[in-house]
Amino acid sequence: MIDLLKEKLNIDTYTDIDYPTCERGWCIVKVKDVGICSSDIPRIFSKGMYHMPAIPGHEFSGVVVDASDDDKSYIGKRVGVFPLIPCMKCSQCQKGLYEMCRSYDYIGSRRNGAFAEYVAVPTKNLIELEPSISYRSAAMLEPLSVAMHAINKVDEYSDKKVAVIGTGL
Repeated sequence: MIDLLKEKLNIDTYTDIDYPTCERGWCIVKVKDVGICSSDIPRIFSKGMYHMPAIPGHEFSGVVVDASDDDKSYIGKRVGVFPLIPCMKCSQCQKGLYEMCRSYDYIGSRRNGAFAEYVAVPTKNLIELEPSISYRSAAMLEPLSVAMHAINKVDEYSDKKVAVIGTGL
């Protein structure tokens, strides 16, 4: 995959980037596993990101290695990550409808993501993992939540014909 990306993007070297900053209420996650979402492919190969250079990757898990002073208790925890960062100010956020935020940020598309060694994440977006959950399984929490949302909508459409279409296997 790396060779394909390098060829497509005409990149012949790797670039070191700065270690992410740890703002108040944020932590640094060392990435242990990351998924490649079908939405990452057009961002990399055709549409582009919201800013360049940028690092995609929003389906990931890891371990917290640093945290702001008020969040030091997170260091060492194994985590999955909710990549949507709602503004918490708009009318949708005030109703708790964070997925409809009018001014959201997003790890892996609007800000650097998990195709890097370290990622800055709001501590409120961490999902602590039970020891029995692998990093690979935890990296799939975001796509799992999309599927669960669809399943929870089934009753609304039980008397209608629907088509389910996806890019997965």
